[in-house]
Amino acid sequence: MGARFWVGFDVGKASHWVSVLDDEGEELLSRRVEAAERDIEAALSEIDRLCATGERLVGLDLTGGPATLLEAVLLGHGERVLRVSGLAVSRARESYAGGERKSDPGDARVIADQLRFRWRQLPELRPTDDRVAELRVLVSRRRDLVQDQTRRVGRLRALLCGVFPGLEATLDLTKRGPLLALTRVATPTAARRLGRSRLARWLKAHGALKADSLAERIVRAAEAQRLELPAAEAKAALAAELAHEALREKERLATLEARLEELVADLPEARIVRSLPGMGTSLTAELLAEAGDLLGRYGSADRLAAAAGIAPVLRASGGSSYRRRATRGNRVLKRVFYQSAFCSLRAGGASRAFYDRKRGEGKAHNQALMSLARRRVNVLWAMLRDGRLYEEPVPDAV
Repeated sequence: MGARFWVGFDVGKASHWVSVLDDEGEELLSRRVEAAERDIEAALSEIDRLCATGERLVGLDLTGGPATLLEAVLLGHGERVLRVSGLAVSRARESYAGGERKSDPGDARVIADQLRFRWRQLPELRPTDDRVAELRVLVSRRRDLVQDQTRRVGRLRALLCGVFPGLEATLDLTKRGPLLALTRVATPTAARRLGRSRLARWLKAHGALKADSLAERIVRAAEAQRLELPAAEAKAALAAELAHEALREKERLATLEARLEELVADLPEARIVRSLPGMGTSLTAELLAEAGDLLGRYGSADRLAAAAGIAPVLRASGGSSYRRRATRGNRVLKRVFYQSAFCSLRAGGASRAFYDRKRGEGKAHNQALMSLARRRVNVLWAMLRDGRLYEEPVPDAV
């Protein structure tokens, strides 16, 4: 095998820093690279001349965001690009130059050196399909909208507790009908004044489901509270405003999720992933947006599970050794596998049987669920590797 060169990019917003090492760890190049296509191309031409006698690998400490243009230029140039996590760089930095503080030149060198020693264990980046790129943007936007909506509903509940606590207890404020009702009646007095019949007709006219039942519950709660609480009108006005905002946000989420559904339906691997019980559209979109090409990026089910932080790791000290559940890892991947495992319990079948068996062995709920998530990584990997949809195992004959 000929000489190898190791190129590390410390990614920044306005500029990056590149460091090139030879096989002995000697630094051949260290310079700033402006975050513009022309300067990135010029840096690659310089690296081409410097590394003309051997092959090279490139490491990045960040993907997406400010690294998007850099990634595209590197991959378009035919470079092999691997991800060296920022956490790994931060930990390794302490062992270089007496634990010097963070600096762009120093971090670029650490990235290149980590690449030199660990390149076989690092995930490789692949050219991104436009559909996957759009999926990433929409999944990130959906996450923001859901978090905003959760906070908004929390504030709405707090307001209702101070003006109409009986209504807060009886309504599911994640649903359109109850939110719609709050834009009209947010105090006991307003609900009693309008009455069941007129409230039900108004809700029906505005497309609320089960309008009669909803109106009945609201007026019943109003009849149980005759006392007007302090600042009721002001709180009711704010509650109505928040309910309007929550309704608009639900419409935006519905539009975004419809587009996610289209994108997921258009990706061949998404059909395979969605066939696994517990993997709905949202979780499938999150998985593919975060991981991209699973088989090419991680190489094995074990490495995918380790990246997600759901694989047990061996701890050994002196004469004792034991396996402990990993606590670190990609939080998005971990949540996707954990939530999908939880959702799969409702479907029964092999997932439920595996979970029940782990509980029977004395594992707590979370431990059993994490074991199930780890098992499902193996199943999903085999499905993607073989290009096959999920098939429920046939129970052994008694």
